[in-house]
Amino acid sequence: MRARLILTAALFWQAALAQTFTGTVTGLVTDSTGAVIPGAEITVLNRDTGIRTSVTTDASGNYAATQLPRGNYRVEAVAKGFKRLVREGILLQIQQTARVDFQLAVGELAESVLVTADVTRLETETATLGKVVDNRTIVNVPLNTRNVYSLVFLTPGVTGTVGNSYGEMRYSVNGARARTMDTMIDGVSAAHPTVNGFNGISVFPSVDAIEEFKLLGATYPPEFGRSLGSVLNIVFKSGTNQFHGSAYEFLRNSALDANNFFDNRRGQPLLSFKRSQFGGVFNGPVRRDKTFFMVSLEALRERRAASTMTSVPTELERRGDFSQTRTSTGAAITIYDPFTTRPNASGSGYIRTPFSGNLIPQARFDPVAVNVMKYYPLPNTAPSGQSNNQNNWAMSGSKPLDMTMSDYRIDHVISPTQRIFGRYSTRLNDDKATRFFPNDVQVAEGRINQEDHVHGAVVDYTNTLNPTTVLNARVGLARTLYVYANQSLGFQPSSLGLPKYIDTAVDRWLFPAFSVTD
Repeated sequence: MRARLILTAALFWQAALAQTFTGTVTGLVTDSTGAVIPGAEITVLNRDTGIRTSVTTDASGNYAATQLPRGNYRVEAVAKGFKRLVREGILLQIQQTARVDFQLAVGELAESVLVTADVTRLETETATLGKVVDNRTIVNVPLNTRNVYSLVFLTPGVTGTVGNSYGEMRYSVNGARARTMDTMIDGVSAAHPTVNGFNGISVFPSVDAIEEFKLLGATYPPEFGRSLGSVLNIVFKSGTNQFHGSAYEFLRNSALDANNFFDNRRGQPLLSFKRSQFGGVFNGPVRRDKTFFMVSLEALRERRAASTMTSVPTELERRGDFSQTRTSTGAAITIYDPFTTRPNASGSGYIRTPFSGNLIPQARFDPVAVNVMKYYPLPNTAPSGQSNNQNNWAMSGSKPLDMTMSDYRIDHVISPTQRIFGRYSTRLNDDKATRFFPNDVQVAEGRINQEDHVHGAVVDYTNTLNPTTVLNARVGLARTLYVYANQSLGFQPSSLGLPKYIDTAVDRWLFPAFSVTD
């Protein structure tokens, strides 16, 4: 079992335009002649939550509203002696710096001009290379097991694989080494070091709970200093002034499928496969324009048919009778007594005496072998060869996979200048091996059951101290408890007749591994 814990905190005075997962609206305010207008009041309104952010232009006519969550915005510019100018329809994406310039016309403040137009999607304010994937794409693209990280392959330059375990983020961006990336969720890293020096992941968001994400492939800002390869920047949905919810179930069942042509021709039935993935997301206001919530719950239950075939000792062989043990061609196999080894009279090599009738006396049985043999199941099928007893045991079973995840987020407006939010995510991935051996001997099967107990959390506080200074503090948690458990854990090796010192020489008691050849 391995556990890794990372606590990160950021506390800084922000006068620049850097942001981790939020966006910025910036621009220049001028009059009709092109002269800058200092002291103009800029109000940025989030149309979904009603949250307002106010700033003023500096002596050069520039302004910047920072730490803005992703969303739809309205920006308003007001200056004495000029008409009010309003820009509607501004969609701010994750980590975007949107430029919204104003040219004010002379007139009364009571007069206003409304302009409805989205800002350009071309990134002109930073040199960062990346691709944004929004919620519509995230929800609509088919995803096996609904793993949102699979969508990184929509970005050019991404190769590799993505799995459901904490250590299976094996993708590479622009040729960088796989598993050297960082994953930022709501502004904090959800990645943690694994035992082999790579990055594991502690948060697996539900597809329906994600607002959007951006994969940063090159020249990303210095605020992302932990990654050697790339940065995946993800932001969860938050509540708005309207209630929104969705419920879903995705079902796959082999009872609804047809067998393929070749298995049909061989008379082999369709293998059983059942998968149900279900859940829902609900968000909305606790108090309009003030407090908002988001809750996401999702579960996956899968049962996949599996089969195995191997060779086990026959009833005769367990009694030391190898008279019926033959090669694949039907030739008898001679069993020699190893204690009769002697030099060949011809002077070439050594010779041994065969056991009479290919019968090994019970007095010559090794006591450990006798005990181990009890943990082999009896043959249950005809051998594959003529009389060589190979592949004489077959069994089928069901491989279970259970995943349960949940995400909770609260956003709260403390005052017109102060905001705080918190999110907590958890996930249990229970991946058991198929059980083939009978109950009385299953301890010797060597099955490995794996579990991921993952937890991720973030608390973020933002305070606009004045129109040019923002205080932002953030603390995050990324933790995974990885359980790699052999089902024979606790089996005492000396109970098989092995020396007692083995019990104290090993760090875990397990059923020993035995390799049998010929």
